[in-house]
Amino acid sequence: MKYVLLEMDRILRPTGYVIMRESPHFVNSVYNLASGMRWNCHKRDTKDAKNDEEKLLICQKKDWRSSKAASE
Repeated sequence: MKYVLLEMDRILRPTGYVIMRESPHFVNSVYNLASGMRWNCHKRDTKDAKNDEEKLLICQKKDWRSSKAASE
């Protein structure tokens, strides 16, 4: 799973979005990894979630630079 997220990070443009609809366990795992990659993530319930089988994860890739690059 982490390799897929790394590839998505490579392909996704800064300020781009990723929207996932998956099981709560998978959404929580991806949330932790994506937050570590400096993405802004929010978990949401689906509109038709009757028994918590699915959750939405909405992430936006930040446009960031290292502090060393910013000072040059």
